[in-house]
Amino acid sequence: MEQKEERQVITVVNGAAASKSDWLAREWPLTIAINGRQYITLLTTPANLDELAVGFALSEGLLDSRQDIQAVRLSPDGKQVELELEGNVDLAARLAATRVLTTGCGKGSQYFRAVDSLKMKPVSAQRLITSRQITELMQEFSNKSALFSETGAVHAAALAEDEIIVFREDVARHNAVDKLAGNLVLSGRDGEKMCLLTSGRISSELVLKSARIGLGLLLSRSAPTSLAVTLAEELGMTVIGFIRGQRFNLYCHSWRVQGL
Repeated sequence: MEQKEERQVITVVNGAAASKSDWLAREWPLTIAINGRQYITLLTTPANLDELAVGFALSEGLLDSRQDIQAVRLSPDGKQVELELEGNVDLAARLAATRVLTTGCGKGSQYFRAVDSLKMKPVSAQRLITSRQITELMQEFSNKSALFSETGAVHAAALAEDEIIVFREDVARHNAVDKLAGNLVLSGRDGEKMCLLTSGRISSELVLKSARIGLGLLLSRSAPTSLAVTLAEELGMTVIGFIRGQRFNLYCHSWRVQGL
């Protein structure tokens, strides 16, 4: 499915107007249904929608592993993904639980339960990284953002070992991360061996999503929030921000960065 649309725009430079064609990132409504009942509608970039649905369900605590999934079906029009999950998923109770509107993109489209942070176990990932790997991975990451280069309207996230393994872009930052989580679940890859790279700020929500898939290293060319660092400290995760050229800031659990 096409991730961008061509539109005519008027560009003004020094007071002079000219018409030209431009690419806009496509924003797409996707409804996620769980065991035959609609759960939520997300606004997303229409790519890797099965991964998004699975990753979102993982972040919501509706599944723990690939074994919990009986089927994943995308509707012919691409506007609904239906997940069939093992067991009796009490959607009413999940929706009625206390929820906090996060700082993620798309007001009203994404939530997480703050109490979840109190129930999560610290990550056990022992993956280490060097300063050189940090800067080289971020350079590789920046060069992959094709849709952003064309539209300027999407966020990116990636999973990397010695190089980037999975790269996803989306109009919403949290959706890009959920697509990565869904990819790990569906492919059976081990998140503990990887680090996560993101183009946007590291929020508390992103820390919790990353902890669910066992990631110990979070890398961004932007900054973390104070709550994100507090949660990362408690969950044993290394947060690295402001990766620009050969410099970066280390916020917690610096032991994962070798040679310092």
